[in-house]
Amino acid sequence: MPDPGESYYEVLNVRRDASSEEITASYRKLAKVLHPDVCESPEAEELFKVVNEAYQVLKDQKKREAYDISLLEAEGTEYGRYYSGGRRYRDPRTWYYAHLHESYHPPRSSPDQDTPQARRSSIPRILQVALFYATLFMAIIILVQLFLLPWMNGMAASEARSLFEDGNRWMNEEEYQKAIESYGSAVERLPGFSEGWRAKGLAEMKKAEELSDKGLRTQAESYYQSAIRSFNQAYPSFPDDAQVLSGIGKSLFALGRIEESVPYLKKALEMRPGDSAIQTILDQARLKGGLKGA
Repeated sequence: MPDPGESYYEVLNVRRDASSEEITASYRKLAKVLHPDVCESPEAEELFKVVNEAYQVLKDQKKREAYDISLLEAEGTEYGRYYSGGRRYRDPRTWYYAHLHESYHPPRSSPDQDTPQARRSSIPRILQVALFYATLFMAIIILVQLFLLPWMNGMAASEARSLFEDGNRWMNEEEYQKAIESYGSAVERLPGFSEGWRAKGLAEMKKAEELSDKGLRTQAESYYQSAIRSFNQAYPSFPDDAQVLSGIGKSLFALGRIEESVPYLKKALEMRPGDSAIQTILDQARLKGGLKGA
């Protein structure tokens, strides 16, 4: 017996006892799909020739009878080469009838052949899916960096600058609490706004000194602590700024952290030689800390 897909009947997908009408109907179905003028597959021309050859034999009663006899006498006839390996047809159903007839299954290969084929078909698909999503993710990142982040940073910078100017106006009016709130909103929108942190620290220093002058030292301590945090945020951008250095030193001194305050006060005095206010606090710090030679 020939293997499935190797006889003219199998090529046309009809039974051995199919009528002429069934053979013609099956041929026309295949011709509509396989004709080179219709099908863009590079295999279409070859497959159409096979189908046409099978039809030319089976539609003719005498040729069909001779062919049927040759199937029984396959060995030693001109058709024997189809079954002995000399010539083999490509089964058109493997890509056409598989979509029309769910019952069709192509000839099964051995288990040794199945495993490598499964691996070859699954790995590229996984890689393609992974590459697609990786490319999509990178595209989103690039779009965010090119358009969204600059736009958001621009908006934040504009708002921060406006709030910073509001804080400066409140400072000029000696409304230190309102200035702190404005500067705080500015650095909240733009955390890297070093100038805003510096201004916030100065406003907190002024507020702490105002409360201290009123005898409210407990309330003043929280502002001194906040001033230190603000100045530390600004310090990397203003390492030689006398106001930042003296602000940290004065706040530490006011909180009783004498030894910590001295290096900042000394460096601030180097930036502003002859500043009596800084000199006075430094002398007090040295006296309280027993650091006369420091």
